[in-house]
Amino acid sequence: MSRNKLYFTILLACLTGYLYLWTGFEFTCFFKTLTGIPCPACGTTRFIVGDFNHGNPLGIIVGAAMLLPIIVILDLLTRGDRVFRLYLWVEKKCRQPMVAAFLIGLVVLNWFWTIYKGL
Repeated sequence: MSRNKLYFTILLACLTGYLYLWTGFEFTCFFKTLTGIPCPACGTTRFIVGDFNHGNPLGIIVGAAMLLPIIVILDLLTRGDRVFRLYLWVEKKCRQPMVAAFLIGLVVLNWFWTIYKGL
C-alpha cells in the first residue's frame, strides 16, 4: 500500500468512526444477528466511550488508532512518513508466524471472554 493510500484510508476510517460516535447512531451487529454470539470486537465502542466494565479491551487499540489522524495530518503538513514507516514495521512484525499466532491467540481469548460475559 502506498503512503498516500494508507493516509487516505486512515483518515476516512477515523472520520467514519468519529461520526459514528458523535451521532450516537447505533446499529445491530451483523455477526451477532446471524450467529447469536457476539463478534470478536463486540463491546469495543462501549469501551471507547468509557464503559470499562462491560466493554472490550480491544477498545484500547481502536481508541489509540483513533488518534492516528493527528500524526497523519502532521506527516502531510511536514511531508513526513512516520505513520507509513510504523505501518511497514508493524506489517513486517505481524508476518512473523510467532507474532501472528500470539496476536490471533489474544483475539480468540478475548472473544471467549466476551462470550462468557454475555455481551
